[in-house]
Amino acid sequence: MIIWARRFIKLFQHLFASNLKLPKLHSWIYHIIQSIQNYGAINGYTSETYKSLYKNYVKQPYRLSNKKNIEIQLMQAVSNVKFF
Repeated sequence: MIIWARRFIKLFQHLFASNLKLPKLHSWIYHIIQSIQNYGAINGYTSETYKSLYKNYVKQPYRLSNKKNIEIQLMQAVSNVKFF
């Protein structure tokens, strides 16, 4: 999970002023699994942000692709996204 999170941050950090240095993201990456194992579901944590990012940067570009060399096509689609 940590490897995936590092790749996620590296891919998207340049798109945000915070460079994705967010306390909630840090907690999710490094502490959430142990917390859930110890205490069960965590109040105050939401996956809405990640669902939204998945929808906009994976699901929609995937549907527009030809389903061949999908990783390259997704990276190209995401790199063409302009913010503000």
